[in-house]
Amino acid sequence: MASVQVLGVDEFVTKYRYPGRGIMLGRDGDGTGFAAYFLTGRSEASRARRLVIGPDTLEIADTTSGPADPLRHYTAIVRMSSGRIVVGNGTQVADVVAGLDAGTTVWQALTGLECEPDPPILTPRITATAAIGGTEVLELVLSGAVAHPKWPAIEQSQHHLAHIPRLAPGEGHAMTTYAGDTGAVVTSGQPVAVTVDGVWPQLLERIWGGLDPVLRVAAAVVPLTGDLRDGRFAGAHEPLILQAGTGRSTR
Repeated sequence: MASVQVLGVDEFVTKYRYPGRGIMLGRDGDGTGFAAYFLTGRSEASRARRLVIGPDTLEIADTTSGPADPLRHYTAIVRMSSGRIVVGNGTQVADVVAGLDAGTTVWQALTGLECEPDPPILTPRITATAAIGGTEVLELVLSGAVAHPKWPAIEQSQHHLAHIPRLAPGEGHAMTTYAGDTGAVVTSGQPVAVTVDGVWPQLLERIWGGLDPVLRVAAAVVPLTGDLRDGRFAGAHEPLILQAGTGRSTR
């Protein structure tokens, strides 16, 4: 399914009060590749999360020392040794990376995904992957694994797919899990094209400022070259992020 809707970054972030989780891969106005990830939560458990940043990974971790919940705690970004980036909203990121390492094609890895087992919502699994070559972002594929809207009991998910062979400077593509408010959660999983004005380090405050302060949990914008810890991070638990070596000051 083609990504036909085009929004500005701010319009994309603010379009829905409760977007759930959001991902974006793109190139900024100067042509630098970046990945963005943000979390919102309507429950106490969903808000008790923080970002843990490594050189090649971004993880979503619990802040309560409670048991791990695979629907809330997972690796959200992996930069593979091949240079490929994988971004997503759940444990499927690790599965996609393992599949690609084993020789699975991108198409097979993404179309084999299922929506989250969290009835009655059946949250989409949103995933994006691209090959990174210098400042180039190539062969970007986004997939939203969603339950059938009319027959959700069908075991196999449908997939909203977009394929972009090469990203131009100022071009991004994004997805959110939800598309509504907290009262009646509406699922999304639809790819959206996004125009990216400005440079990537400026995007974090725009994303963070566009999210409802009651619901926002954490956000990250990282470059696709160099150490991911060179990126910009924000969140309700930002002081803990400093322990991950980001060097970002909250003062």
